Amino acid sequence: MILRVLPIIVAVCMATSVAAQQIVTLESYLQLVERQHPSLRSATFEPELAEAEIRSALGSFDPLVSMSYEYKDKSGADKLNLFEGSLELPLDMMFGPKLKASYTRGLGTNVNPEQLTTLPGEGSVGISLPVLQGIFTDARRNTLRKAMLRPDLARAQYQLERNTLLRSAALRYWDWSEALSALDVADSLLRLAQTRATFIKRRVLAGESAGIDTVEIQQEVQRRIGERLRALRIVEQFAIDVSVFVWNPDGSQPNMALLRPFPLPLDEGAAVRLEDQVVQARALRPELQRIGVLQETSRLDSALASEFLRPYVELEAGLMSYDVSAISKLDYKVGVRVHQPLLFRQASAQVQTAGIGVQRADLSRSLLERMVDADVANAIVSVDRTRERLQAAEQEQDLARRMVDAEQQRFLSGDSSLLAVNLRERFYAEALLRVISARADLARAFINLRWATGTI
Repeated sequence: MILRVLPIIVAVCMATSVAAQQIVTLESYLQLVERQHPSLRSATFEPELAEAEIRSALGSFDPLVSMSYEYKDKSGADKLNLFEGSLELPLDMMFGPKLKASYTRGLGTNVNPEQLTTLPGEGSVGISLPVLQGIFTDARRNTLRKAMLRPDLARAQYQLERNTLLRSAALRYWDWSEALSALDVADSLLRLAQTRATFIKRRVLAGESAGIDTVEIQQEVQRRIGERLRALRIVEQFAIDVSVFVWNPDGSQPNMALLRPFPLPLDEGAAVRLEDQVVQARALRPELQRIGVLQETSRLDSALASEFLRPYVELEAGLMSYDVSAISKLDYKVGVRVHQPLLFRQASAQVQTAGIGVQRADLSRSLLERMVDADVANAIVSVDRTRERLQAAEQEQDLARRMVDAEQQRFLSGDSSLLAVNLRERFYAEALLRVISARADLARAFINLRWATGTI
């Protein structure tokens, strides 16, 4: 009769442990991890860095004010009285035009004739723009385009660090739950052996069993005490490992001994299809999102390099007044600047280098997609095989329990020995642990599947 209530003893033992501790679910635990973990708090700075990079790139299009003043006196008269000021505004648009405004006032007896102006001074307003190189992009606009991709890269990097952290934390969580389940089994078997020891002692005193049986059962009790202590050490180890992932707001480490993980799940739903999971993984995995940003960045660099294969020709035109006090009378000025090495060797080398960068980025994405597909396939295979293993372990557990009941009946009728009963119990305990191991592996397999598909 004692062995027939073994499952009840296991359940009571687990209920007693649960009543003494607060259960924390996996999702609640991961929320604790995500809330205060230093690596994620550090990763939250990435969006701020991206914003700063965008602001820095936009700074290349800030209005640029330039002013200078020089004065020289000779015998109480102006030898040189020169003021120059200009305002330049680059625009983020095709052709990369720049709006320019300038004012010059040059007086004195010793002024360069080119700088000599009327007393009110002269001013001009105009525009300059490239007509060959720099029509579609230039270094300034390219830097801004790349900076605009930085927030996407920051989000992908944060998600990558988050997924990696939560995966490690979740696997440790189920390690912890598995260890506690194994400890519950060890506790139950120890209580059962202690109960049987009392039963055997009464039988020996009544002359129904040999005195050596008390020695044998005490030996079994001590063996199970050792097994329980080993299981307890594993639980304590994983409780410490789990606590490493959780941080209090003040940076201290919480006491995980007051908490208990959720029991190992029986199963987590229906079969999963490889095709659906691969599509989901390619859409959500942050590694692919990050390589997508790097691909776009390499294409921007390639487009910029192609611009340098054309000569740099800049046209400038503007309206000007030689006397700012008489703006109604305007003149104009035009100019052209050409600046280009004749052999284009540096430009062609830059195009070649940038093209290689694009090809490498594309190849890296192809390789990464293959790795993501393999991660998903491995995770699904792990789920399927672990489910089959769990079914086999549960059948073994049922058969082992039936053998324990049968051996106990034989022992009570005098057809079996205490050693045989103890061995049957050990086999049953091993079957229980194999079920626990299979359930834990199944839970971990689903964690790996969630990580592989980017849904953790």
